[in-house]
Amino acid sequence: MNQSLEQLLALQDQIGLCWLGNLSWLIRAQRKLIATDLDLDRPNRLHPSPIPTAEIAEVLDVHFITHEHGDHFSEATSRILSDQSDCTFVVPANCVEKAEKIGIPGHRITVARPHHPFTIEGIEVAPQRALHGHTHFTVYRRANLDDYVFHLHNRKVFQPGDTVLLQEHLEDFGGVSVLFVSPTLHNMHLAASKTLIDTIAPDHIFPQHFGTYEPNEQNSYWTVGYPDELKASLSTELQDSFHKLEPGRVFTIDP
Repeated sequence: MNQSLEQLLALQDQIGLCWLGNLSWLIRAQRKLIATDLDLDRPNRLHPSPIPTAEIAEVLDVHFITHEHGDHFSEATSRILSDQSDCTFVVPANCVEKAEKIGIPGHRITVARPHHPFTIEGIEVAPQRALHGHTHFTVYRRANLDDYVFHLHNRKVFQPGDTVLLQEHLEDFGGVSVLFVSPTLHNMHLAASKTLIDTIAPDHIFPQHFGTYEPNEQNSYWTVGYPDELKASLSTELQDSFHKLEPGRVFTIDP
C-alpha cells in the first residue's frame, strides 16, 4: 500500500489531511476516509498523483464533489472509483446527470443541497451556497454549486470549493478551525482570501488550486495560484497557521 495512504489509515483519533493537487484532498477522521474533488488522472498534470486512484478506491468511504468542472468532478477518476470502489458520491443537484453518465450507480449518489445538513458515514455535513468565479473577477454563468462544512471530531472544516467571497462567509462561519483557500484569479484571489482568513481566523489554513496542471495563456486564470503572496499578506500569527503542503504529505491535527 502507498506509504501516505497507509499513514492516513493508521490514524485513529486525529484528523489527517493529504493534498493530491488542485482541490483533491484525502481526509481521515472518525475512522473514515473521505475525499474532495479527486482529479488524479488528467494528462496535463505537472506530476502524477502521489497516490494512485486504484489504491484510494479500495479504502475510500465518501467522495464529495463541489461542482461539475472536470478538474473537480473528473470523469476519468470518478469512473475508476465507480468501478473499483464502494464509496458514496456526494454531489450538487446539477451534477446528478453527469454522475449517471459516468456510470455511478444511483444508490451510491447522495444529493447535497445548500443549507440542508445531513449525516453520512457518521460525519456531519453542512452544504453551503457557493458562486463560481470566472475571468476578470466576474461570476461564472453556471454559478450554482456547493461548498461544504464538515464537523470532524471537535473541529469545523470548511472546503469552499471554487466560490467567490460571499457575505455569509463573513457572517455565518464562526468557529471554523480548518480552512481550505484557493488564491486564484477566478476564485477569491488575494484580497478576498485575506479578508476571509482575517475574519474567520482559523487554527489551520491550507492553500489549494495551484501548481497542479500545465498553465497556458487560456487556462492560467485557474491553474495559477498565489499561495506565497497570500501568506505574506497575513499577520505573523496567521502565517504560523498557514500550511503550504507538498502533494502526498500527511498533515495531522489533534481533535
